Amino acid sequence: MPQAPVEVEGEEEYIVEEILDSRLRRNKLEFLVKWEGYTNENNLWEPKDNCKNAHNAIAAFYRKYPQAPRQIAQMQFNNLNF
Repeated sequence: MPQAPVEVEGEEEYIVEEILDSRLRRNKLEFLVKWEGYTNENNLWEPKDNCKNAHNAIAAFYRKYPQAPRQIAQMQFNNLNF
């Protein structure tokens, strides 16, 4: 049975079980999210801003897939040598 959403700062949120993939779409970072208690048919691409409380899942994803798309800070980008 699917998990009911939890309330965080007055808003309902679903629990992220795992981040499965990442992509840049229209220059915005998105994550493919596996929701706790839901099947893979319910996986969704979510903007990074919707995953603010999924720090552990995001960190685990990037440990597993260090070359996966990510956004970097402008200051870091400016220091890259091309």
